[in-house]
Amino acid sequence: MKNEAVSRVWNEWQQNPRFRLGGWLILFIMLAYLLMLLSDWEKGFSAEYRESAERLARLELLARQKEWIERADAAKAISVQMEGRFWKANSRGLAQAQVQIWLDNLLKNKDIQDARTQVEPVREMTEYEGIWQVAFRIEAPFEPYKLADLLRTVEGSEQIVTVEQADAVYNKNPRVTLVFKAYFQASSG
Repeated sequence: MKNEAVSRVWNEWQQNPRFRLGGWLILFIMLAYLLMLLSDWEKGFSAEYRESAERLARLELLARQKEWIERADAAKAISVQMEGRFWKANSRGLAQAQVQIWLDNLLKNKDIQDARTQVEPVREMTEYEGIWQVAFRIEAPFEPYKLADLLRTVEGSEQIVTVEQADAVYNKNPRVTLVFKAYFQASSG
């Protein structure tokens, strides 16, 4: 059956010039398409090769620069210094307690009376493994000099504490609300 079909096509090929012309035309179109496809591939590979060669040249230029070792050492030193500024705690409860004690002592040392404080639950920083964040709030009478001194002390703290928000209301009973965040490195021992 397969041979019959092949035989019929072969006979048609030999006897029908239009069939032969159509066959040759189809073959020509397929070859032309294949050549265009190969040309496109060659252009793509050439562009990719040029980009890779340029990237390699840039990397070789960077590799020849001697400053990278110094830069790496400087970055490592800054990293170690910053890690040393994180608060340390073995548990979330201890982290909250440390912040509350620090906050109470800060307010006492700055002689800020009639202040209300609130320490929020510890929040894990999902983008940084082993880092916790503790937010806390102070509401106190607004006294500009004491506020400036408090903010200077917080910003100069050895441990990382950021001022997230400061709202002052100046009326008959001027008050200030401050929101801070402290960052802990969870320690296991």
